[in-house]
Amino acid sequence: MLQESPQGPRPGRPLRTLACALILCTLTLAVACEKKSHSPDLASVNGRPILMEDFLAQSAFMGLGKDPTALTRDLRKAVLETLVRRRLVLDQAQAKSIRLEPEELDREEASLRRGLSEEAFDRALIAQGIEYEEWRRVLSQEILMQKALDLLLGGRVQIAADDVRSYYQAHRDEFRRPEQVLAQHVLMPNKELAQELVQRLGKGEDLGAAAAKLGIALAEDGEPTWLSRGHMPPALEDKIFSLEPGKLAGPLPSPYGFHVVRVLAKRPAAELDLTQAAEEIQRRLSAEKREALASSFIEELRAKARVEFDPRFEQSGLIGDSGRQ
Repeated sequence: MLQESPQGPRPGRPLRTLACALILCTLTLAVACEKKSHSPDLASVNGRPILMEDFLAQSAFMGLGKDPTALTRDLRKAVLETLVRRRLVLDQAQAKSIRLEPEELDREEASLRRGLSEEAFDRALIAQGIEYEEWRRVLSQEILMQKALDLLLGGRVQIAADDVRSYYQAHRDEFRRPEQVLAQHVLMPNKELAQELVQRLGKGEDLGAAAAKLGIALAEDGEPTWLSRGHMPPALEDKIFSLEPGKLAGPLPSPYGFHVVRVLAKRPAAELDLTQAAEEIQRRLSAEKREALASSFIEELRAKARVEFDPRFEQSGLIGDSGRQ
């Protein structure tokens, strides 16, 4: 709105200033309308829209593709509800000034891409039908939602000693630890590369560095992992468990390729007592309680929210008149 100053209008003010302002306003409205026509509202949460582009990105992120009409009504509703509930939590995060730092997003992406080559990662995105920037945007929203829930509810997660004890008694079989070896492991695509890796190691090269020179990443980013029996082909398993700490085995064939394994330590089968199992039990019970609290918290937000859906889109995947739910 144009207003006169307390001193009155300025003499000689150019009319073209007003004309330019009107043109700019017209262009702004045109762009806004064009954007809305390209990405119509499918729902609103407390008056704020959820757009088609939001739905398509989320649907692809969930592995459901980008054709809403190809989904069942229940799947369309599930995607919409995911967007609604995340919006409600992110509004709470904004109110509490909870933000996602770039390094947090980078760290989570690196974790998800661990063990995948650039080509394999690109193929996975193509299979999902999602662009990298879309994938990263949805991922950032997912991480921020989880961070917000952890910060908002973390203080309410309390595990009593009696709870730990009761859990141990009810799940005692789960704390019988089998014989294990601590190992570094790399899977090579062919025998020739595996033999070259073994030769490099025989000359004193580091396992991770030598594998990287050959274009292969170690499993678990090279972090030693405790391996138990029952998860590998028997011949491979017998060979690995027969190694003494510090020894190397390979190339070892399997249906997946050729393995090179270095055993770092061994420990016999044992049953963990309550003291030894307490940390793991605390972790399990805390995760269960956090999940229950988060579900209850989101349900409360959803019950209080004003949510409107486009009924035709919900029913058929097509755009129609909006309606209230």
